[in-house]
Amino acid sequence: MDKKRRKKTSSDQATIHKKNKCTLHTISRLIATQEQCGITSKKFRFLEEYGAGYFEFHRFDGLQVAVFDVLLKSDIDVQGYLSKDFLELSFLIEGEQIIKIDGVVDDLVYESQESYLVYLSQINGSIAYHKRKRLKEIKIRMDIGFIKRHHLNEEYNILDRYSLKKLKTDVTRPLDTKTQEILSEILSDTRKGLLKRLFLESKTLELIAIQLDAKPNNKPQITSQVDNLIKKLYKTQHIISSDLSVQYSIQQLARQIGLNDFVLKKEFKRVFDKTIFEYATELRMKKARQLLHHSKKPIYEISELVGYKNSTHFTAAFKKIEGITPKKYRNDRMEEV
Repeated sequence: MDKKRRKKTSSDQATIHKKNKCTLHTISRLIATQEQCGITSKKFRFLEEYGAGYFEFHRFDGLQVAVFDVLLKSDIDVQGYLSKDFLELSFLIEGEQIIKIDGVVDDLVYESQESYLVYLSQINGSIAYHKRKRLKEIKIRMDIGFIKRHHLNEEYNILDRYSLKKLKTDVTRPLDTKTQEILSEILSDTRKGLLKRLFLESKTLELIAIQLDAKPNNKPQITSQVDNLIKKLYKTQHIISSDLSVQYSIQQLARQIGLNDFVLKKEFKRVFDKTIFEYATELRMKKARQLLHHSKKPIYEISELVGYKNSTHFTAAFKKIEGITPKKYRNDRMEEV
């Protein structure tokens, strides 16, 4: 992607002074803390005048996983300084941020449905957020110990390759379907103690693998207009996959993401090599197979969970894809066990 950076101007500086300058801990209060099996978990609620929502983090063995979910009531400018070196992996599910780093001329505009992987070495800066916008983000920080333990620098030269000071191109990339699935797992997870540690570490390594496999140096250069289109297409995927019980029409999706029907259909097919209907059906059948295999839910209930109000229509669609009925699929799996 092209850079989405902007030059700092005197008007920007004036705007900053009007915002609420703060740190996260000055605009929130601690509401829960837990230490178990070496993992420390803390949850903070935003003060009412700043927003309705929370942030929480889980920390252990050089890894910190933080989750933010808040609807902001005020413009805020969160100041921060990193005294240690970290590999930071961020996923902005909803929202917009203006990231300012001291010593860096251009600001980074970080937008909904994007991610980045960067190595941060003792930096000072701030992140600006806008009121009346929801912020939903998962941010993962890995220290040098974690990086060494998993041989990330030995194999991928990750500290140099992803150093913020050396990156010449935009650090962000759209959230793909696999990443969205992992993020959904993290957001819905209720494990504690040792199981939480194992879960978060395994999901972090999965997410890093996806980032490293993206081959950022081979990304084609595209215009900001095309960049915006790509984000809208990934957002379409996210809307569909986040609730499979809803069958969206092309018109509904187009209205939500701000594209015309024809452009949405054509570009989705071009970028993902399948139609919106094919993509949605593929997800529905995958979830249906999982539910048939691993749950005892009746078929009519599974039908509703994957977006079919009529179980007869679900059975017909399943048989067309799998070659057998849902009932036979479940029975065959039970016999295998």
